[in-house]
Amino acid sequence: MAMFTQRPLFYGEDGKHLARGPVLGILVGILPAIFWGILPLWLQKVGRGTFRSQLLGTTIGIVFVAAAIHVICSYQISTSNWILFALSGFCWSFGQAGQYYCYTHLGVSVTMPLSTALQIIGNSMIGGLFFGEWKGTRDIAISLVALIIIVAGVYLTNGKGTASPNAKPRDYAILVLSTVGYWLYSAFPLMASVDSKIQGFLPQSLGMLMSAFLIGFLRYKEIVDGATVRNISSGLIFAVAASTYLIAMSMIGMVNAFILSQLNVLVSTLSGAIVLKEATGKGRVAYLAVGLVVLITGAVLMVVV
Repeated sequence: MAMFTQRPLFYGEDGKHLARGPVLGILVGILPAIFWGILPLWLQKVGRGTFRSQLLGTTIGIVFVAAAIHVICSYQISTSNWILFALSGFCWSFGQAGQYYCYTHLGVSVTMPLSTALQIIGNSMIGGLFFGEWKGTRDIAISLVALIIIVAGVYLTNGKGTASPNAKPRDYAILVLSTVGYWLYSAFPLMASVDSKIQGFLPQSLGMLMSAFLIGFLRYKEIVDGATVRNISSGLIFAVAASTYLIAMSMIGMVNAFILSQLNVLVSTLSGAIVLKEATGKGRVAYLAVGLVVLITGAVLMVVV
């Protein structure tokens, strides 16, 4: 059922002994959650600008890091795999643009739980239905239970007093539709034949940059200002998260790394509620925390059972 080939949480292939260097692996695995978690706050407080300048600045920063890794490690990648990773990155920018747009129009503490849930559900269904990772009715039944839990978690985090007072149904629609970009971002690398996904980081980043330019082209005045330059730092933050996530997968396995990375929704949602003062209702922070725990419980069930 799981999106990834799995093994028991933080254990080796025999299911009895801890994987090599588990403590270090867990520490590395937490880094993506921290860096992806602080990214929305960084964008709102430091990068600022429109979602177009935020997106372009982010992709430029990612390209810098991806190019450095590619040159230092002397990676070789075939043309067909290059294209698959470039398409992955191209689609990512549409998902990221929708998320950046909704940070302003819905609020970080509403956008992140909903976006995370949509990504988990979509990626799980793609892996399960199209790549044959769901085996039999048991996996499908457990997946449906996990789906219900995730939806319940999102409902709890999106109560009154959290969303921006100017939020419109259109803003929610944009977030839902743009998440398709994230699904394709995850799907294309599954078709690639490489020893490690980090080999495709450079073509993936160039695909991100290409679509970021395309998204900003019709409003070019928004992307030729200081905000784009400031947001290069956002790309560096994202690239640190993405690269340490890939390293963590090698150290503690894909399932374990994925679960730890999803803790980013805790960091980003609570920082949005507290630091950006998005949770205005009485007891909203506690309500958010409960909803996030429920959401992550569903995510864990979706990918590891």
